[in-house]
Amino acid sequence: MRLSNKLIFSSFLLLIALAIGCPNVNKPYPERTFFLFEVSSPTQIATVQGTSADVNRFSISPRSEGREFIYRTTDLEYKSDFYNQFFRPPHNIITEAARQWINESELFADVLTPVSQAIADYQIEGNIIELYGDYRNLASANAVMSIQFYLLKISEDGSDPDILLSKTYTSEQPIGTASPQNLMNGWNLALEDILGEFLKDLSYHLRQDNQASQNQTTYNSN
Repeated sequence: MRLSNKLIFSSFLLLIALAIGCPNVNKPYPERTFFLFEVSSPTQIATVQGTSADVNRFSISPRSEGREFIYRTTDLEYKSDFYNQFFRPPHNIITEAARQWINESELFADVLTPVSQAIADYQIEGNIIELYGDYRNLASANAVMSIQFYLLKISEDGSDPDILLSKTYTSEQPIGTASPQNLMNGWNLALEDILGEFLKDLSYHLRQDNQASQNQTTYNSN
């Protein structure tokens, strides 16, 4: 075999070897998709005059603190999804959504911003207990969310605050076929559902405390 033919034949064998040994060289990797919470504005309610609130950054259970979506695939098994994630840590996004929701409800006369140096009359805290997609039945999946809320009254002397409300709210929203977009839509509905229920309780306890404070002031003045 002539030298030129040998070189062509050798090059042909090399190309075949590369094609067989590296079948995924040109195969594109799936891109990551990032999501944010979006909830509709609440119905405005009567303001409790002279009240201010500070919404502290929520805490979150270690199982859900990562940005990756979490799926419950069996009663005992959970899996994370590297390719579908929250744009930022979920407890930060949910805190901002809750602060905006409470502010837009106009229940408090003032909801302080995170950078405010003012001391609020009340503090709102939250702990995200559950945040996952229930994929045990892929044809009938659910978005699951559970948040424990606290309403704290700040004392004038700076001592330990009084707990006026401590309650856990859970919402499971059916999403139909399991998919990241359906799951995110379900979580948005779950968060809106939880915030709506919390706002009802928040309004009740805030007004009760405000009325008690007014009665005490009237009593002291007499």
